[in-house]
Amino acid sequence: MQKKEHSLCFTGHRSEKLPKTAEQLEILKLRLWEEIDKAIENGIDTFYFGGCYGFDLMCADVVAKRKRVIKMSDPKIIKLIAVVPFEEQAVRWKESDREIYYDTLPQCDEVITLNTHYKQGCYHERNRYMVDRCSKMIAYYDGGSGRTAYTINYAKTNGLEITNLYE
Repeated sequence: MQKKEHSLCFTGHRSEKLPKTAEQLEILKLRLWEEIDKAIENGIDTFYFGGCYGFDLMCADVVAKRKRVIKMSDPKIIKLIAVVPFEEQAVRWKESDREIYYDTLPQCDEVITLNTHYKQGCYHERNRYMVDRCSKMIAYYDGGSGRTAYTINYAKTNGLEITNLYE
């Protein structure tokens, strides 16, 4: 198992609650890239994401691209781990989101599927699984209620260092 102090997880909203303009989305991706780079420089080598469309897949994409940027002066091995709440989670998504999801999973070093089928509480189970294995979190959280709020509160209770990219 990975060491908590070297692991970071992501939590955030689905696509509907992300910035609306291409420019705002690009700014969010740049900030995300900077935070991931800073985390790597501070010893993080394992990144967990929950496999949902929106912020999760955006984070996975940035980490996957970051894995391919190698500084010969300071080489690092970066792991990307998807934690999927149940096997068919992407079945009802828009086709474009499903494509990103199925393009992302093969780029992961590990895909952990917690349940074969949907069951009540499986998203919270996934979020606890990630938080329990990490010391840091990068979030995109607008302060509202829902799964992201639950995950942020669980992370606070567990003493994670949280960076929220929501403005």
